[in-house]
Amino acid sequence: MPRYKSPEKMPDMPFCDADFACADFQYLEDLATAYWYSEILFAAIELGLFGFLEKENSTVDKLAIAASCSKEELHRLLKAMEKLALVCHNNGQWFNSQVAHMFLVPGQPSYMGDFFLYRKYMKPQWQSIAKKVSVNKDCENIGNDNKVISEEDEYALKVLNYVMTADMLIRQKSKKIAGLFKSLSWQLPLLDIGGGAGSLGRALIKSKTNDEKMQTDIIPISALYELPEVIIAAQKLYTDKDDWRHFETMEGDFRFHEFEESKEFGLIVMSNFLHAYGHKEAHELFQKAVSLLKTGGMILIHDYFPDRRGRSPQKGTLYDLNMMLNTYNGTCHESTTIKCWLEEAGFPKVKVIDLDTDTSVILAAQNEFHDNAAFDKNEKIYRDEWVYAAVDEGFQNAVILPVAKIATGSWVRQKCRFGCKEFGKNLQCPPYSMNNGETEEMLKSYSWCMLVEDMPPGRKFHKKLLNLEKRLFLSGYHKAFSFGAGPCPVCKKCPEDNTCRHPDKARPSMEASGIDVYKTAKAAGINLKPVSEKGRYVKYIGLLLLE
Repeated sequence: MPRYKSPEKMPDMPFCDADFACADFQYLEDLATAYWYSEILFAAIELGLFGFLEKENSTVDKLAIAASCSKEELHRLLKAMEKLALVCHNNGQWFNSQVAHMFLVPGQPSYMGDFFLYRKYMKPQWQSIAKKVSVNKDCENIGNDNKVISEEDEYALKVLNYVMTADMLIRQKSKKIAGLFKSLSWQLPLLDIGGGAGSLGRALIKSKTNDEKMQTDIIPISALYELPEVIIAAQKLYTDKDDWRHFETMEGDFRFHEFEESKEFGLIVMSNFLHAYGHKEAHELFQKAVSLLKTGGMILIHDYFPDRRGRSPQKGTLYDLNMMLNTYNGTCHESTTIKCWLEEAGFPKVKVIDLDTDTSVILAAQNEFHDNAAFDKNEKIYRDEWVYAAVDEGFQNAVILPVAKIATGSWVRQKCRFGCKEFGKNLQCPPYSMNNGETEEMLKSYSWCMLVEDMPPGRKFHKKLLNLEKRLFLSGYHKAFSFGAGPCPVCKKCPEDNTCRHPDKARPSMEASGIDVYKTAKAAGINLKPVSEKGRYVKYIGLLLLE
């Protein structure tokens, strides 16, 4: 039996989103980092990881020894490989995915690892494409007057370029982030820690002062805390005095700076700050930041989180590798870790919200959010959390879908009648289950649903589905109802008197109720095909109706 288990949904690569009507910077950002994906594949092939995994080296400890790798760095690479559907793991054991087993294991008849590495060897020529196209064959020096500059000036120029490019990115996201605060009660001043040129802090201050029409003379002075060289670069980028009107700069290394006891802030902002540090140090810096809050203050953390899915499910783990390669000990921390820190620090209310880009924000209040109704009205925020509930329950994938996208048909149940040898033997299948007309009538009571994807065995899948249904029911979705995958697996055999012994656990399957699983899965972006060969990966699809 091939040694592979269920991969996650195959990732949507940037070039698949090509659209002439696109007006979204994230598309270009994904193109600019597309090489991250291929470098992970190349590294895994060169380290021989797929071959070692095929030989039972399935724990990180064993694999690290076999491949002569550092355990911690290897684990971070494996998590990124999992997001790219190259490997998967279960209970601490790592496995090749189906596609890796077929094409990336040396010795397999269909092995293509050397072919893919050949693509890597072509990379230098691709890096010279601008020179090839340009009539100026020395085009790498275009705009460079070849002046010799001192190391100090060169460092200042690098810092300026870094702050400028980082600021370009955050300005694209600042308006959206500030919009999340529009209906929330929070107090100035704010402290923007590691905020580069301060654009996010400015957007928040502007939103606050405009919404409340505050008089200029009563607006508290907020602070941008950054390294001295970053502050210098920021002041070169923002030369207008109005840019610093309600902002003072504080220079130093936040790890060692001693704040005056009188310094307190209503909002602490940490944008792309914590990922510059390892777990222990980041936690200590988080605790220090929290100590600067006023009573009843709020925290805003904006970052790449490996456990969030959002628009680019792979980006958090890939950015974690980017920090591993480009910093001393930078790490992208999971949002669940940050939430634990917040709860320990006395924040009873925490919201995690995915932006329309590749990052997410965490909002936390020491008290209840005073205007929590603003979040209640934002149905998308809550619908996103259904997906994380499903993933937390152990499903490989989950997709939110309008109920109107669920496809039904009278032919579906006929496929059960004239195609399944178990027809008439299971009380949750035809002819006992709901027909398509009854299902269509039931669907009219719902607006949204969630499709969940996983693998056999059926009993385990069904148990997770029931757990998720109960979890959502207890969260306030009293109409939560699930449809399973295939015949009900609760009992080995249904009673001869045709009376279900466990109606609390039994659920009808999608197909048994007249739902076209293939068409519905396609509407949700889930790739579903009949399994034509023995040993290939089987997908189970379940459905939860939610209201």
